[in-house]
Amino acid sequence: MYAAEERCGICFWQKEYRLLRSVSSWPLNCRTFVAGCVFDFTNTKNWRLVMQKTLSAFWQVIVFAIAIALSPFSLSAQSLWLDRSHDKALSLEVLMPNFKNDGAGAITSSNSGLAVFSTLRLPLPEQIHFVGELALARASSTTSGAKFSSSHSETAFGNPYLGIEIRARNTPIFAELGVRVPLASEDNALSMATGAITDFDRLEAFAPKHFTVNGMMNFRRIESSGFMIRLRAGSSLAINTDKQDYERHADCFINYGAQLGYESRQFSVGGSFSGRANISLDEGNFGERTIHQLGLATSVQLGQFRPGLQFRLPLDDDLKTIIDAVFGFQLGIKL
Repeated sequence: MYAAEERCGICFWQKEYRLLRSVSSWPLNCRTFVAGCVFDFTNTKNWRLVMQKTLSAFWQVIVFAIAIALSPFSLSAQSLWLDRSHDKALSLEVLMPNFKNDGAGAITSSNSGLAVFSTLRLPLPEQIHFVGELALARASSTTSGAKFSSSHSETAFGNPYLGIEIRARNTPIFAELGVRVPLASEDNALSMATGAITDFDRLEAFAPKHFTVNGMMNFRRIESSGFMIRLRAGSSLAINTDKQDYERHADCFINYGAQLGYESRQFSVGGSFSGRANISLDEGNFGERTIHQLGLATSVQLGQFRPGLQFRLPLDDDLKTIIDAVFGFQLGIKL
C-alpha cells in the first residue's frame, strides 16, 4: 500500500469549490480518480466520508445549473438538441464523456461512464405541454499500481423532472416552468459525479438532496431559407434539503445560450453556445462564477423516428482537465 496523501485535491471546477471553502486535508491510502476527487478506495467508511465531504461542497456550486433548451417545444430541463416538433413524443439521449485518464506514474487510473435521459412529452389544454424526464448515470473506475488493483462500477437513477411549457399561438416566444424532485441517492456518489460531469446543463439531475425550481424564456425563429436562430435566458433556484452548518440554504443561477443552424422537417444541423452564472457567490470575477460549452448536433427524420448525433466541447479550463469532450446519440419517437 502506498503512503498516505497529505491532501485531497479537487481538480474539477476548482474555482467554484475554493469560493466556498479551502480544500480540506484528508489522509488517504490508495487513490483513484473519480470526478476530479482523490479518495480512499480501500476503506469503505473513509471512502463514504471523503466523498460526502467533497460532494457537499461540489454539489453546492455546480449541481444547480438548469438544463438549457432552445427548441420550440422543450423545457429548460431538456437538451436543446432533442426534437420537440410533435405534441406526443418519447425521446432517448445517451451521452458519453471522453475522460482524460491517468496513465503515467506508479499509479494509473481508468474512468468511463455515460448519462442517459428519457423524456416524455404530452399535450395539455390551452397551449400547454407536460414534459417528464428520467435521468440515469453509469460509471466505472479502475485504479492499479505495482502492488494493488481496485475497480468499482455502479448505475443509479438521478432526480426526475416535471414541468410544463406555455406557448401562445403564432409567436416565437414561449415560457417554461419546472422542478427536479430530490430522489437521487448519496450512496451512488460515483455515478452521480459522472452524470454531472457529462452534462453540466443538467447537473441538477444528479444532485442528491437538492430541490430545483426553474423558469426560462425562449425566442426561436426559422426563416423561409431554413436558417434558424434560438435565444434563451432564465434563472433557477436550487434548495438544499439537507443543509449543513457550513453550506448555503440555496443557490441562484442565471442561464443563457444561443443556437444557430439549419432546420427542416427532414434534416437539422447546428451549433450552440451555452452557459450559466452563479449569482449567489460573494467572491470571484465573471470567469470564476461561470462555466460555458460549445455544441454541435445533427438529426434526420426517418418516418416516425428521428435519430441524431451530438458533440459537446467544454470551454472551462477546470472541466477540460477532466474530459476532452462529450459524444452522444439521440432518438426521437413520435407517439
